[in-house]
Amino acid sequence: MPRSIATRLFLSYLAVVVVGLAVAAVTISGLILRYENDQTRVHLEELSAPFLTAIQTGVRAGQQPREIVDALAEQANAAEARLLIVNAQRRVVIDSEGRLAGTILPAPAAANIGEFTEGTEQWIFVRQQLRQAAAGGVGLGFIVVARPRAVFTDTLRALLPSLALSGLIALGFAVVVAALLSRTITKPLRELVGGVRRFAGGDYGTRVPLAGPSEVAEMGTAFNEMAGEIQRARGSEQAFLADISHELRTPLTSIQGFAQAIVEGEARGDAVSHVAEIIHRESRRLVRMVEGLLQVARLESGGAQSMAREDVAPARLLESAVAALEVQAKDAGVTFDVVGTDGLPTLRGDPDKLAQLFLNVLDNAVKHSPRGTTVHIRGTRDNGAIVVRVRDAGSGLPQGAQTRLFQRFYRGENAQRDGAGLGLAIAQAIAQAHGGSIRASNVEGGGAEFAVRLPLAKAT
Repeated sequence: MPRSIATRLFLSYLAVVVVGLAVAAVTISGLILRYENDQTRVHLEELSAPFLTAIQTGVRAGQQPREIVDALAEQANAAEARLLIVNAQRRVVIDSEGRLAGTILPAPAAANIGEFTEGTEQWIFVRQQLRQAAAGGVGLGFIVVARPRAVFTDTLRALLPSLALSGLIALGFAVVVAALLSRTITKPLRELVGGVRRFAGGDYGTRVPLAGPSEVAEMGTAFNEMAGEIQRARGSEQAFLADISHELRTPLTSIQGFAQAIVEGEARGDAVSHVAEIIHRESRRLVRMVEGLLQVARLESGGAQSMAREDVAPARLLESAVAALEVQAKDAGVTFDVVGTDGLPTLRGDPDKLAQLFLNVLDNAVKHSPRGTTVHIRGTRDNGAIVVRVRDAGSGLPQGAQTRLFQRFYRGENAQRDGAGLGLAIAQAIAQAHGGSIRASNVEGGGAEFAVRLPLAKAT
């Protein structure tokens, strides 16, 4: 069996054409034979009519049937026919060629037309009844006009060369059409293979044209979508590596520089404490950054499967987050306004992770709220989920930042410089691990709103 799709398609088309030609040849042959038989019957009936009239006229005139048949023999030979007279028992009484006298002819198959064999030669005949008055009481029953079958198949034999030539021409066209069709169908596949090889070679911008049959075009669409996702993933990976290199370099540079100052004796006396404090602060920043990255990586790689699954009251989570940020909010001159959280139904998830989610969102709101403003927290129930909205009174989100701010290391223009830029990324990962999401938007009058949506616990 050929392994090439093009070859298989070519052979399949060719096989269909060959079978079609064979069926057509058989059908045409059958139709021609049927047509020839019908024409033969009509021709023999037309030929027998004048012979029947001549015999009946001669008998009335007192001629002997033998004399009449002999007189008509030359006319019958000219028409490549044979004239016979048979009795009611189908026995041949007179034969124009004198060879079948006394022979019993087979009964006609239908419509007074039949066949008989003489030696190796096949004959077709038509039988018509003689009137008794014309027979003159001699016991004659029917006149039979017969012609050799070979005469009737001459037309078919004459047509066979033309039919064969037509079949060969049709087969030649079929070969060309099959080759073109197989090549047309497999061309998109070859282009797809070429695109896959270029993509595997590192050309991640490769896309294949969407052409050919719907199945092939659908395969090309799937490849283009896959290539786009891989290209975006690689772009995100490269951006992440660039970001993490930049973020880690800053504290490491500070630690290295101040440590070198201590080692080389440039920092002495009270300056050593100050330098040590900076090293300690930057090292803690590094630890928070690494722990945050590990946490996001675990959540995004399926770590949600190992999280605890407990019934949790959203009101208690928000109460704990507000209490944890009370000192920080007081120092920033920010207050909290919590409404509608006491009546929220129970969630099911990891209480520690959910607490961290709300803590990160509220912490972000406090950091972006001017002194003397309020962070509003509203809880509602919506179609099998709870929605907690946290609104600050800051400068709002920059244009295009609604999705970027959930990326790792993203920090807005008014963000604190000592932050790692991982708080909202961790919160989004925790929400998604619980089947929820976080959406950010600007609100009228200034400020930004973060809507945390989490599914309710299913009843057991």
